[in-house]
Amino acid sequence: NITTQYEQSLKQIEKKELMDILDENHKFDLPEGILDEEFQAIWHRLEHAKKDNTLDKDDAKLSSVKLKKRYEKIASRRVKLAILMEYIAKEQKISVSENELKEGMLNYASQYPGQEKKILDYFKQNATSIESVKGAILEKKIVDFILSKTKQNIKKISLKDFNKLQEDTFNFNKDEK
Repeated sequence: NITTQYEQSLKQIEKKELMDILDENHKFDLPEGILDEEFQAIWHRLEHAKKDNTLDKDDAKLSSVKLKKRYEKIASRRVKLAILMEYIAKEQKISVSENELKEGMLNYASQYPGQEKKILDYFKQNATSIESVKGAILEKKIVDFILSKTKQNIKKISLKDFNKLQEDTFNFNKDEK
């Protein structure tokens, strides 16, 4: 169980580092409408978190101006990476089959024991929720495709080094200093 957790954490680190590389190495103009829509969606969730007093500690420390700047940058990154992923999927003919989509929905539903039927009914009634599952599967397939084209060095690290790697990878404040 612990090994599986570490493997999942390492996959997350690997994906984050890949996304950082893609973000840094691709510069192009982003569609303003999509960018604004993404920022507004993020900002809406942030406003709810403020009201509910569930804002992340890091976000709570920032002024509104700095918070807006942080989330504009995040929205920009998300849109850019989504466009890149869409391009790669099209170029490499990567898609999600009906069976993969069904399996993804079942896998998602199984995370909520006793509510599987309710969740599957929700998917049937809300096409956008199906698209979110499809998007996650497609993203995983694209990431796996890119990583399959790279040369990877396997290196054993200590628990201390693993924790530092994880902290460094997901430290969102490092770019704001």
